[in-house]
Amino acid sequence: MVIPTYNEEDVIADCLDRLLPQLDHIHEIVVVDNNSGDKTVDIVATYVDRYPAVRMISEESQGLVFARNAGLDAATGTAIARIDSDTMVGPRWAADIVDFLDADTDGRWAALCGRGEAYGLPYGDAMSRIKERIAFLPFAARRHSRNSEVKPVFVLYGSNMVLRRDTWLAIRESVSMRRDIFEDVDTGLCVGEIGGRNAFLPHLGVGVSPRRMESSVGSFVRYMSFLPRTFLLHKRYGLALGSLTLYVPWVTVVHSARLILIRSYDVETRTFAPRHLLRRTTDRIMP
Repeated sequence: MVIPTYNEEDVIADCLDRLLPQLDHIHEIVVVDNNSGDKTVDIVATYVDRYPAVRMISEESQGLVFARNAGLDAATGTAIARIDSDTMVGPRWAADIVDFLDADTDGRWAALCGRGEAYGLPYGDAMSRIKERIAFLPFAARRHSRNSEVKPVFVLYGSNMVLRRDTWLAIRESVSMRRDIFEDVDTGLCVGEIGGRNAFLPHLGVGVSPRRMESSVGSFVRYMSFLPRTFLLHKRYGLALGSLTLYVPWVTVVHSARLILIRSYDVETRTFAPRHLLRRTTDRIMP
């Protein structure tokens, strides 16, 4: 279990508290501190002292790709899961992963991922349902029932993904260290380029922070420009063009509408008020 972290004092304890009851299915939890300037290290240190399965390492090179690599390199299990510090896993999350990998006796799947649903939104998951009904690109995974068939996908989802250790070793020198691409999409494409297959498990859901949804439109557009750039890196020109001309404009419109709802919502009164639209928000994303 690898968790890259950067200034996550508000969420890292909750993340670890959700993983610790699942130690029957988790060999170790490796928290990678990437130059945090808050109390993240102090909080994680208390868990390291209390739980032998938890350890913390540091990565001085700033950036998620560096922290990710350090964690995946340090992990000793035969399969390595990776989530974010603000990911909220369910009580059977680790068991479902182990059950799936144990059942895959012929090694058909090199990596796997599940879906993520934003928590703490004022409008619930209504926007997610709308997105799923009209999503058109093959990498936009849709919601399925628990008994739905496992689906092959060519990308991975960074907040909820697993690599077999031999898969990681095979792509270790191929994954990009650029910070202007989607590192999880890049990882999934690298798996495919060595002949591996990525599985999407419909029932393997986690809660993810809405912090990206709270970013300004300009910041969001810059972030989404990483997607076509990632496809270009892998010479997937058709996907790059489709994402640039269709997907990015569409998801930007969705983000703009969503941002109006988020910014106009008053958490204390649980009401929507136009006067809140002018509130400033801070983009708190791992650099």
